[in-house]
Amino acid sequence: MLPDTAPTVTSDRKDLARTFLKLANGQYQEHRQHRAYYARIAREHGLTNQDIADEYGITEAAVRALIKRAAK
Repeated sequence: MLPDTAPTVTSDRKDLARTFLKLANGQYQEHRQHRAYYARIAREHGLTNQDIADEYGITEAAVRALIKRAAK
């Protein structure tokens, strides 16, 4: 049996979600409304609220508020 050296799907999804967050955070002033949308997508791809908060440089409570607004 060969060892499983391929990255897991979960890891790939989290990396993709982090990339989206970095893009959204980098263009914050231009596209502020998209941060909430990207945060919601990141949650759907397995990132925690704390992971998202770390990427955005905001608190976990602020992330929860962003996601709540995006759900409306």
